[in-house]
Amino acid sequence: MTDGPQQPYHPNEGWTAPPGQQGAPEGTGDRRQVLRGQIVGGPDHQPQRPAWTPPADWSPPVPGQGTRGPSQPQSTPPAGNEPDWSALADEAEAGARRRRLLLIGGGVLAVAAVAGIVATAVVTSGSPEPSPTETASAPASEVALPPEPSFSEVSPGPTYGPLDFLSTAAKDTAPLAVGTLFPGKKLDWVDGRTYTKTRSAENRDCAAGATGSLSAALSGSGCTRMMRVTYTRGGSAVTVGVAVFKDAASAKKLARTNKFVRPLGGGGVGDFCHAVACWSKSGAVGRYAYFTISGPKNGTAATSSDTASRQAGQDGFNYAFNRIVQRGKEQADAAMAAAAASPAN
Repeated sequence: MTDGPQQPYHPNEGWTAPPGQQGAPEGTGDRRQVLRGQIVGGPDHQPQRPAWTPPADWSPPVPGQGTRGPSQPQSTPPAGNEPDWSALADEAEAGARRRRLLLIGGGVLAVAAVAGIVATAVVTSGSPEPSPTETASAPASEVALPPEPSFSEVSPGPTYGPLDFLSTAAKDTAPLAVGTLFPGKKLDWVDGRTYTKTRSAENRDCAAGATGSLSAALSGSGCTRMMRVTYTRGGSAVTVGVAVFKDAASAKKLARTNKFVRPLGGGGVGDFCHAVACWSKSGAVGRYAYFTISGPKNGTAATSSDTASRQAGQDGFNYAFNRIVQRGKEQADAAMAAAAASPAN
């Protein structure tokens, strides 16, 4: 804090209590003033006037309230019209601090404004290489548009699927025989199981290739032929039978019968699955119904623990389905190739 104008100080004079306080000498209470704990004036001394004379309309601030503003009431000067130098000094120091803060604040704002301008300039000017957190993109005027769609003047050829030919006899005209549907002497599976073909047969009388209720159903169903083939693996045997119809509806209806196709022995295999328990399955695809019957090839009954015979029936069932679908696929491929080679295309 900066001290105000110094007042006369008389160290040889004792301290005298201000007027109204106990201990004030008689006749001096109306002439002595107290300023910052020092006695000013006395019987033989008049106080010096300060070097600074306040204007006529000036009133000293009340300590602790700062400079009087428009909304502050005017302070009443202390007795004797003597300014409070300590309060003036405090006010002067507070004003200096406010001016320093304004200067510092203005400087910070100016620096921030300059930084903002520089940052804007950096952003708008761009950089030749994108940073790792940026994504480089072409200007809007350089974005490549997708090419115009082009259409061939040649219309695409027809497409066919296996069922387009397998569903009716009118379209399923490829050569059909037990040897073409089940070719070869071996049946190999991806997981290593290999079966050996022992015998095959084809019957125009479909009922002769079945037993029980399946034989009776085949008699009046419109079946045109029954093809059978037998495969063996280890001690198990399976006969696969395929019944051919004129349309898909007849084949699907007969496949629900799920009775025994007649086992086909021979080629070193005895009469198996005859009047004993065996595994059987049935299904249909297109105008073909297919069946399997499997069990021990020595003619004994299949049991729940005979997993080999059961697997043989499943493998024969899957093989029949795949061979029939392959027949339809070959005809579909040939038809699309012919359509592509036609002069109209």
